[in-house]
Parts: sequence; structure tokens; C-alpha cells
Amino acid sequence: MAQVQIPAPLPAPGGVFASVFPPTGIKPPKHRQRFTPAATSKIPEIKRSLNSHLRSLLGIGDEGFFYGQNRHLPNLGGPFHSHFESSPPADQIRQPTAADHAAQNAREAESPLWTSLPRWRSVVGSETMKRLLAAVLNNQMTEYVTWSYAGVYRPNLHLHLDFWVTHLFARITQKALSSLRGGQSTLDVAESDLKKWKDMATARLGALRVDELFDIVVDWDATAPAIDDLRHFTTNPATRSYLTHHFSNVLQTRLLHPGASTINILQVYISIIRAFRILDPKGVLLDRVAKKIRRYLREREDTVKVIVAGLLSDPVGEDGHGQPSSPDPEILTDLAIELSKHDGQDGGGNDGEFDWNDMEWVPDPVDAAPDYMKSKNTDVIGSLITLFDSKDVLVKELQNTLAERLLKNKADFNQEIGVLEHLKIRLGDAALQGCEVMLRDVLDSRKVDNVIRKDQGMQDDKGRPRQDSDVQLHAKILSRLFWPTMPEQAFHVPKVVQDQQETYERGFESLKQSRKLTWLNAIGQVEVELELEDRVYQEEVLPWQAAVIYAFHDNSGEVKADEPVQTATVQKTKTITDLTAELAMSPTLVRSACIFWVSKRILIEVRRDTFAVLETLPDDDDVVMMGDDDTGRPGNRQKQQPHDSAAAAVAAEVAAAQAAKEAEEAERKQKIAMYHQFIVSMLTNQGAMPLPRIAMMLGIVVPGGFPFSNEELKEFLAGMIRDGVLEVGHGGAYKVSS
Repeated sequence: MAQVQIPAPLPAPGGVFASVFPPTGIKPPKHRQRFTPAATSKIPEIKRSLNSHLRSLLGIGDEGFFYGQNRHLPNLGGPFHSHFESSPPADQIRQPTAADHAAQNAREAESPLWTSLPRWRSVVGSETMKRLLAAVLNNQMTEYVTWSYAGVYRPNLHLHLDFWVTHLFARITQKALSSLRGGQSTLDVAESDLKKWKDMATARLGALRVDELFDIVVDWDATAPAIDDLRHFTTNPATRSYLTHHFSNVLQTRLLHPGASTINILQVYISIIRAFRILDPKGVLLDRVAKKIRRYLREREDTVKVIVAGLLSDPVGEDGHGQPSSPDPEILTDLAIELSKHDGQDGGGNDGEFDWNDMEWVPDPVDAAPDYMKSKNTDVIGSLITLFDSKDVLVKELQNTLAERLLKNKADFNQEIGVLEHLKIRLGDAALQGCEVMLRDVLDSRKVDNVIRKDQGMQDDKGRPRQDSDVQLHAKILSRLFWPTMPEQAFHVPKVVQDQQETYERGFESLKQSRKLTWLNAIGQVEVELELEDRVYQEEVLPWQAAVIYAFHDNSGEVKADEPVQTATVQKTKTITDLTAELAMSPTLVRSACIFWVSKRILIEVRRDTFAVLETLPDDDDVVMMGDDDTGRPGNRQKQQPHDSAAAAVAAEVAAAQAAKEAEEAERKQKIAMYHQFIVSMLTNQGAMPLPRIAMMLGIVVPGGFPFSNEELKEFLAGMIRDGVLEVGHGGAYKVSS
């Protein structure tokens, strides 16, 4: 008999599910939501309407929005305006009264949002509406911070933001959530939620200020209150790191590039120091952002010159009318102001691990870098002085700039004395000994000059100059070893000046019997007075410029003129070649002086490299006859243009720069001859030497140090090898040719 097997009954679906997934590990969703396509398509529309209603309730985009009653209450202050710039000062905004709350609630009750929320909830569900509400409120907090505070820098901004979060954002959010629940739940905001929203708003404001930080620093005087906003933001390592990283990238993009001038970079750096000292007195944040700036400034060749010029500048100069003059944009006068404010004590504190006398001591921040060096030397002057690896770089440039200022004809040198006194506190007396000697030379020179002029009959007992001399000579006597090297542009001074110099030398040798004077004719100032037919010209010029114009002087009194010209007469003509031979001056320097006097409308170039005195200035409608050109053709009649003087002045500056370059090159060639002799003597006495040792020895024996690199020295030695003076031995050592 056949057996029929009856299949076992299948387990219930729930049993299969339970056999695979234990019921204790899986919980069904609390709210099952299934949207129809029609409901899903309404979400963007709901989001737009929700955004529009909440913007109106929160006062975003409406500069006339106010909270409560729009009137000033005695002893309570003014009403709150959502637009910060339209609101009263933050510390004068009154806290809302019961009447303010009632008026605000009445206005808010008119919004269609409260009737729309239940309807939207029925379409998309409660959870979806909460997510939409959270997303919209999150975006609107950022939008409000940007709209109300971007570019507005006023004190106590955090008080204004706290008011908006407490009385508008938190209350409207709580009211919207209560409406979504469909019940009359309490409208009181929990302290934890309120703190969370305030922290969110502070973070949004901090992010805004970090984006604006470069502009805040650049315009520091008008934007200083914004630093207080960042102090509320940078309260933990994460936000501090975000600020320094973002700001360093902005500096690299907007400031540290060849298009920015050194003075602009230094101005921004000074503002950064001031701002970050307020933001973080410990200096950790400044240490992070300043590294790139300091490294970049050290690579710029003119950094030290700009710093020294700023330290020696006069921040309270006067113009010709006795009024305070506007600061020169080419000079960093902020450094002179900072130097006069501080005496260096705040930059020279105890740099040890602990200062036991500091009752306000706090440990370094936890986010300080491993190589962070705690130092109180974070003021502007201290930061710039320590910019270079050695202070000798700053001192050397200070000597060069100070020499130029001390050689000028000034009534006093109080500015220079004050700067040296301040810098001695920071750099020490020994570092500035050379500058002290230079200053003492100039001050003592006035006394010596008066004694010599009086003893030699060059002035009377009252210091008045002798009337029978057209030239009055005053000299500054400099100690040769303590003054920087000055390029000498040699030329012959006029005979009357040479006679005065000889008289002055006799007086000096009788006063200082063990010393002898060496005249530096190209250095100094000359007050000239030129008497022309229709004017008298007075100005202070350089000695070589005065020597050139004096060469046009006619002692006989005869007037030697070329062809007559209309409305202009010339006394005497001189060519560049004639002046070069007469004055023993370089042609470039002669032409520079002539172009200078052309710019002052004292000379006129009648032909190429031929100049004459312009006795009478032409009228606007007159023309000046230019003489025959080099080809012998008649001269052209050219009208004097207003811009001719300016163009001539520029040409004079260019020619003077070229002359100075030639003088430096001549001095360099003279030094090269000295180096040549040093090298030959050294290799003769000590035998063959490799290149590095030759460079080291030259750095020791050459006065003032050897100024060339190893590559330049190698080229110089190669030239001596080509001349047969040296030869290269084993191992690349140089020796004297046998």
C-alpha cells in the first residue's frame, strides 16, 4: 500500500522573521509615513513659504523691524531693531517690558504661519515638518548674522545678538514647535536649548568675522571693535585653529606677493600685531600667523630700510603754514609713534618659564605649538627689531640712514637723539656706540666750527660772517672710523671755495695739532643765491650742482651772448665737455647737474649737450629759440610747455642716479684692487688655499668685512688666473703663479 507524506505546515510569516531576527533586536518604526507623489511634490513649496514667514517674524531683511513698542522709555533705553546699524548702542537697548511682549505677540499673531503649520503637517507628516523647520531656521540664523552684522563694527555687538536669539529666534522656534505638536504646550525655552542657540549664533558671527579679518586688520582704526566679536568665538582650540589657518591663507593670497610694497606689508603686519595682542594676549595666535609674514619680510631687500626710515621719521612735522603735515605715504611713521609711546620695558620682561612677580600669570594655552617661545616681546617695535637673525643688520642700516640725516643742515637733531635713546633700551649701548659717536661728531662740529671761523677771521665775535666774502664755509668734522663709507664723487671746487678750505685747514691744525682734514666735496649742502635780470633765485642744492652753476659765473662782468633770442638772453654757453674738463667731474654727473638747473629754469639747452643761462623768463606767448643743432641746421622755435620743468626734474633724478651708480662702480673697482693685493699677499705668505678658506680669511682681514659671495669671489679669482697672477693646484687650491 502506498504511503502518502503530508507536508508539514509552513511557519507563520512572523515566525520566519523571528527565527532569523530575534524580536529583542528589531523594533518597528514608531511612526510609519508613506508619502504619495503629490505630498512629496509639495515639500519645496512648503519650504519656500516657511522661509518667507519666518524671515518676516525674525526681522531679517527689514531695516525698520523693531521689538515691542517703538518708542524710547525714560530710564530704560531705546527699542531693539533687528538691523544692528539701525539699532541704538547695544548697551542702551532696553530689556522688553510686559507691554513690549504684548505688542510683539499681537503683531506675530497676525502671521499666517500658525494656521499653515498644522495643514502642512497633515500633508507631509510631523517628523518631516520638524526637519524642514530645523533646516530653514539653521539657514536663517546664518542669513541674519550676515545681513545685520557684515561690515558693521560697533562695540557690544554680542549684547545685540543675545537679544535677538533670546527674544526672537528662541521664542519663535518654540512657538512653531508647539504649533506642530498641535497642543498648548508651554512656550518657555529651556536654558540648555537657549545656550545651544546662542553658541550657534556666536559661531556664525565668528565665521563671518574670520572671513572679514583681513579687511578688519587693514582698516584697524575704524574696525577695532570687531576683535571683541572674535574673542567670543575663539574660546576653544578648534575655532582658534580655524581662524589662524584661514587667515594665513588669506595673507598668502592678498598680501605676500610681489605686487604689494614693503611698506604696505609692514603696515598690515603692525595692525596684525595690535589686533592679535588684544585677541590673544599670550601671543599664540600671533606666533602662528606671523611666521609667514616674517619669513617673507626677511627675503625683501628694502625691509630694513623701510623700518629704519620709519623709526627716524617725524610723526608731528609741520607744513609751510605751521599746521601739522599729513604723513608721507612712503614713510612708515607708525613706527616713530610706537617708539615714542613705549620705553621698551614691556618688551623686556622675564622670558623664563615662570615670572614669580607676575600675579596675573596664567599657563600657556593648550594649543600652543611645540616650538612656541613664551615671550613678552610682542609689541610692534620689539617684533620688528627681532625680525632679523642678527641685530647688526638693523644697526648698520641705522648708521647709514642716520649719517644722511646728520649731514643735512638742520637746526637741531632732537628727533635723532630721542630715537637713539629709545633704541639703546632695546638694543643696548654697545650696539649703538657708532651712532653715538656720529651724533657727538655733529654736535661738537658746531663748537669747533665757531672757534675756527672766529680765529681765522671768517666771522666776528658775534658770529656774523665777514662781509667781504661772497662764500661762507661751514664744515662738519667726522671721525673717519665710525662713519659709514661714503662714495666720493671727486671734482674741483671753485677757487674761492678752495681758498676758504685752506684757511679752515690752518685753523683746524692749530686747534687739533695731531689731526688732519680730508675734504669730502660731494657731501653736504650749498645755499646758492643767483641774481638774474628778472629774478633772484635762492635754494639749497648739492655741492656738485652748485659747482656746475658757478662755472657759468662771469667774473669780468661782460655779457657774452650767442645769437639774440626773443624774450630770453643768455650770458654764456658751456658744453658738457668743457665743464667736464674744467671741473674734473664725470660727464654723467655734469649732465645731471645741468638738467637739474634746466628743471629750475636757470639754464637752457641751446644745442645737444650745450647749455646757457636763461636770464629772462619767457612769457606764456613767447618762444625760446633753440640754437643750431649738431648738423648745422638753424635751430627750431619751441614754445615752453608747462610740463617741461617736471620732465626735466625727472631726467635730473635719473641722471643723478646714474652718476651715483658710476661712483659706486668706481669705488668697487678701487676696492677690487685692494682685494687683489690682499689675496696675493695671503697666498704668498701662507701657501695654497681652497676657495672657502680664502673667503674666510678675507672676511677677517678686510676692513668692514668682505662684501662678496663665494660665487663672486670665484669669478674674481678666475680673472686673476686669466691674468697669470694665480693658478689652480691639486684639490682646487689656489696659489701664486711661479
